[in-house]
Amino acid sequence: INQLTHKLPAKMNKQHLCFYLIATLVLHAKSLSSKPEINRRDSLRRFGSTLIGIPFVVPSTANADEGIAAITDSTIGRAFRKSVIKGAQVANELDGQWERLSDGLRNKNRCDPNTGRRLYDNGVRKDGTPIGNPGLGALCEAESLLPLDNTVGSKLLEVAVASALVTSGSKDTTSLNKYIEQTKNLVRPSFERSLQISTSEDDVKRRKFNFEIYATLRAINTYLKDNNASVEEFQVNWGREIVSLYAPSASRKDYTSPFPVKDDEFQDYDYDKDQLLDALGALKVVLDRLKEAGLLASYEISIPYDDYGSVVTVAVDDYVPIGAEILLSEQKFLVAGIGQALVRSVVNRARISFSLDTFYIDPSTTRQDNYNPTQLLLSLSSLSKK
Repeated sequence: INQLTHKLPAKMNKQHLCFYLIATLVLHAKSLSSKPEINRRDSLRRFGSTLIGIPFVVPSTANADEGIAAITDSTIGRAFRKSVIKGAQVANELDGQWERLSDGLRNKNRCDPNTGRRLYDNGVRKDGTPIGNPGLGALCEAESLLPLDNTVGSKLLEVAVASALVTSGSKDTTSLNKYIEQTKNLVRPSFERSLQISTSEDDVKRRKFNFEIYATLRAINTYLKDNNASVEEFQVNWGREIVSLYAPSASRKDYTSPFPVKDDEFQDYDYDKDQLLDALGALKVVLDRLKEAGLLASYEISIPYDDYGSVVTVAVDDYVPIGAEILLSEQKFLVAGIGQALVRSVVNRARISFSLDTFYIDPSTTRQDNYNPTQLLLSLSSLSKK
């Protein structure tokens, strides 16, 4: 917005400014469909940074700070959105314009034959394949969440605490447990109020799990003194323990890409392809177990063939801990959730460096008054050998 406006005449009223911005951004959005060379990653980046009604991407540093995107209609979501946009004051009526434009790009009658997700109509490439990121679209035939298995949920929390202790080099749980109890006492009233709007017994269980994982991760972040290196080490340790529990012998044989294999898919990579596939095989087996436990409804792990092995995307639908994770990110805690821990662990084990961006998405709409993030989208880019 600043780039668009810095050359405008000093005297321009609000109506003219809105018209100018909308016209300029519409032309830019249309240009996406006229450039067949735009790949899946470019499409994701352009939508994240251009369309006001779509989750915004904060640039990330390799294996360090994560780009977090969350836009909701809640007070928390709107506050976070304002902090991410960094003071770009846009007239409120622009939101409605972009909500309609963004939803208009989503083709609700077509499904990607490989992923089974709704397509965005961004034009086609030279080979006739559609441009866009199916990971941003809802499943054409959505799967329902299974009942939550509290045993698995409790185990995830247990190994999180154990991993935090390993990271700190301590065997004494007293201090960490004290932080967890203090956090629970602090936030319990808010979570108990949320239980009043629960619609079923399963919904109550999911909200309670969000409470437990929020309090545990926030306490761990405090216990590790909000130190970036320590928190990242914790994530890797936690992910490794989860893989050891649910996918100890998984390998590349367990991974199948939703996209067709291309001869030049990995032409530019310098890492061990088989190790990456082993990592994704382990990730798939764990996600299958979490699906059985009612922590997610479905997922997609893909290596887009038009990015030649430099990008991996992981989309997790109806991700149960999403509320806790959005709250943690909005409050600027460094710690992230289960999905990020798993990805960091398996890709680190493959000796691959990468940048990780996290998105919290409502795959069905971009309208602010209806926006309800349910999908965790993890985008790994710039993959290279360590």
